[in-house]
Amino acid sequence: MAGKMVRCHRCHEVFDADAGPCTKCGAPYQPPVVPPQPLDVPYVERYAGTPFVPSLETAPIAPLPRRNFPVLLIGGVSLIGLAIVIAIVAVSGGLASGPTAPPVFVVKPRTDPPSPPPTLPASVALTLQQLNDPKLSADVVVQSVADVNDVSLGKHERHAVSFVGQIAAGNEDGIVVEEGITREYRVVGGVVFVKVSPSARWSTAASIAGYLVIDPTFGLRKPQMLQLVGEETQDGQLVNHFHTTSSWAPDVTRIAMIDTSGFLFKPEVIVLNLWTSQDGSPMKAVFSATNTATNGTKLLDIQTTYTFTNVGVPQKIEVPGPSPSGSLRASPSK
Repeated sequence: MAGKMVRCHRCHEVFDADAGPCTKCGAPYQPPVVPPQPLDVPYVERYAGTPFVPSLETAPIAPLPRRNFPVLLIGGVSLIGLAIVIAIVAVSGGLASGPTAPPVFVVKPRTDPPSPPPTLPASVALTLQQLNDPKLSADVVVQSVADVNDVSLGKHERHAVSFVGQIAAGNEDGIVVEEGITREYRVVGGVVFVKVSPSARWSTAASIAGYLVIDPTFGLRKPQMLQLVGEETQDGQLVNHFHTTSSWAPDVTRIAMIDTSGFLFKPEVIVLNLWTSQDGSPMKAVFSATNTATNGTKLLDIQTTYTFTNVGVPQKIEVPGPSPSGSLRASPSK
């Protein structure tokens, strides 16, 4: 048998008063107030002639002036509107007085403004001067590999070249290994001498391939072509690390030391990372030129590394003459 089912005076939920407070909002049961029973005899007749009932003759009701009627009407309408607003607020408060979910605080992520690129050090002027000096002296080692993939034919080609030698006063001397063939080139005063291993005999050539000429290299002519990455430590020495910007437009064949004119694909992403000493002398450079298909396959991938030592140290490269090895390598100038 059902208990004493009542309706909550706050949230209007129906619950069993004998079982406890409202199961929804927790308000205790409040029994309804019984209105007073009306008297058998009207109040006026019962207390007629007593001070509780004034005489109608002594307390006439004065008529209201006609001109005040619109004012009272407007006031009445305003009071009704105010009562409706109060009732809405009261009902809303009553409905919201029950258990509510805890507030959720939304934290907007902080967005830091982009940091400006580091300012180029003053030594970059010397770096650009040396890299564009046709009379620069240095020992240079170059390792370069180019991979070309023809996806449609399933064909892969690899081209590799290396150079170990010297540049000095506009001359060049070094051993080049290209496509498995080893040659020693010596350029003195514009005259090209070449020797193909294992032969010990030198011969002259009309010219040397432009992409085998080391100095000047990289085509870095303006400071706007470089951006400072930061300072790094290499082999216990503090160096400056740069990389090229969009203002740089290199000769890919020249930097890679590989004839790329016959390649099926042209590079789309080109970048040069350059490391220099604190005084600005070039130490190392890594060149990258790639072309990647939409599926991630590298159609073209060129990776070239330069290493510079003895930068600025005077060297002398001479015309090859008779010697036990058939050549006379460059020697430091006295």
